[in-house]
Amino acid sequence: MAPLKSSLARSVTKFLSVAKDTDLSLRGDVQSSRKLPDPPPPPSLLFAMFGGGGSGGAWVGAGGGGGGYVEESITLETGVTYTVAIGAAGNTPGPGPPAADGLGNDGGNSTFATPGGTFTAYGGGGGGGNGQASAPVGPGRPGGTGGGMGGGSYSPAVVGSGNKVTGTSNPAQSSPPQPQVLSRVQGYNGGSRSGDSGGGGGGAGGVGGDSSGSGGNGGNAVTLSNFGPFNGTYGGGGGGCSGGSGAGNAGDGVPTNQTAKNATGYANGGGGVREAGHPGGSATAGIFVLRVPNAYNITSPGGSTSTAGDYKYLQRTSPGSVSLAEA
Repeated sequence: MAPLKSSLARSVTKFLSVAKDTDLSLRGDVQSSRKLPDPPPPPSLLFAMFGGGGSGGAWVGAGGGGGGYVEESITLETGVTYTVAIGAAGNTPGPGPPAADGLGNDGGNSTFATPGGTFTAYGGGGGGGNGQASAPVGPGRPGGTGGGMGGGSYSPAVVGSGNKVTGTSNPAQSSPPQPQVLSRVQGYNGGSRSGDSGGGGGGAGGVGGDSSGSGGNGGNAVTLSNFGPFNGTYGGGGGGCSGGSGAGNAGDGVPTNQTAKNATGYANGGGGVREAGHPGGSATAGIFVLRVPNAYNITSPGGSTSTAGDYKYLQRTSPGSVSLAEA
């Protein structure tokens, strides 16, 4: 006969069995189930800007380059002041001769000063003028986008390089001078001349066209798509004389003094002029736009603001300040 088990033995056995059970209510069996979720990413600020366009060359002139283009996303910060500067249009060149008077002028730089540093969209290069051997003004100027090559005979015969710090051979998208390496190029080269016709100015979205007996077409502009009511087409290269088409709202290449040589809109290059005695095509100044989540308010005296969907937007065509605060 099996031995009898006492009630005390049964109680101890039961207690030990309970003690071995996993305590889910206090400590948690699987520690990973108590891991806190990752914090949400910080809110971002998206902005875009273009430098001023370069003016077109006069007297066998080439198209001016469109303004250089920057579009980047950075961390949004409240309680600070951002500052915007808008690049001016390149000065319109006087009529040649003398040849030097016909050289297109560079556009000015647009800047966005942030706590992390200052971003710069460089001005477009001026279009080349009549490149006589005694007056080497034919080469297009380098810039955010390059100016086209003027007609005539000269050496060195070079187009204006794009994606450059205006007037130099230094790259425009590097850090430095930018606070971070930019995610895209600012613009493209101008086009080359053929005989007495000029190349098209480079655009923020494409290379200026080479002349082939008639003027080269301007390089493509960029159409913004992330800025709601302030989307638009900017940064087109001007057409080279005579007959090159400007991109977007940039100036066309013309024979004499037709108004089509003058750019409209923002950040566009002027067109080149063929005959002596007429000014080159005028360019237009730059532009700045910004987008923040709808949970934030924008204060920017002199700017235009709008709300659409999940975002608030700002457009500036003049210099000024920007501050952001939670709504």
